[in-house]
Amino acid sequence: MPSKPTSPEAARGISRRSFCQSTAAIAALTVGALPLASVQAQTRVIGAASITTFSDGLMTVPTEMLFDAKANPSLKPLLDQSGMGEGQAKRPLNITLVDIGDRRILFDAGSGPNFLPGLGELPNELDAAGIALDSITDVVFTHAHPDHIWGVIDDFDELAMPEAQFYMPDREWDFWDSDDALAAMPAGREAFAVGAKTRFDAMRDQVAMIAYGDEIIPGIEVVDSRGHTPGHAAFAVHTGDQAVMVVGDALTHPLISFQHPDAENKSDMNTAEAAASRARLLDRLVSDDMMLIGYHLPAPGFGRVERQGNAYHYLQQ
Repeated sequence: MPSKPTSPEAARGISRRSFCQSTAAIAALTVGALPLASVQAQTRVIGAASITTFSDGLMTVPTEMLFDAKANPSLKPLLDQSGMGEGQAKRPLNITLVDIGDRRILFDAGSGPNFLPGLGELPNELDAAGIALDSITDVVFTHAHPDHIWGVIDDFDELAMPEAQFYMPDREWDFWDSDDALAAMPAGREAFAVGAKTRFDAMRDQVAMIAYGDEIIPGIEVVDSRGHTPGHAAFAVHTGDQAVMVVGDALTHPLISFQHPDAENKSDMNTAEAAASRARLLDRLVSDDMMLIGYHLPAPGFGRVERQGNAYHYLQQ
């Protein structure tokens, strides 16, 4: 077990007051986080794997934090159609658990208890399904944003899944573990960098660096999907002659991400790289006839993609 992680203040040299103000600013941007919707865990058997998605909660963010319909009027009908046209975007958090052989693999760890109200439900959902946290053998991270990594520690700053081996894309680790991360954060989001560093310190002795193209666990391939963050990764889970892609935050909107994959998503740190990643992923999903699981796509997150002219169409499963 690693030693107790350094405090957020020590990790980045900011005062407790600054840290609390930063966290409060993030909470204010949610337009009121909603309690967990009544979404049951969903399981699909794909080849030799049993794949279940669990909800970590439901949050609401201002639509303008994601898409600018004034600058791109073609997005307005799609925002209206998806219920985001009135200025609020409800975003589910779908966390993927893969049981295959003697491995129980979790993709991302959720928000934990200290990010936003209405989130951090994963431990309760796992418990309701009879799954103990210490039975998780592997935790694979798509990236280090709070709603994906803060749940790796509990209320006592201890690892919530102490028996697990952790995997982090090397580019992602290098960014968030450096002084560049705090400097790159927009005003009000400093806690993103501070919180990532705290979680990194907690799992530092149990984490493996992974690179695009690696097969990190038999049948699990790391797929380049950089752009949302500097080292964002998707994961192709190959089982027998079938496969499913865990896409994280590379594809987040059921209409815009597919019909307008080149549209700017303001939550992406590098919008050009993110758009290029969406194009690559969509092409592969269609070419390989691969199911996908999206972290913020409509619950329970399972879907497929069809090519539609020069764009794509998302089919919720």
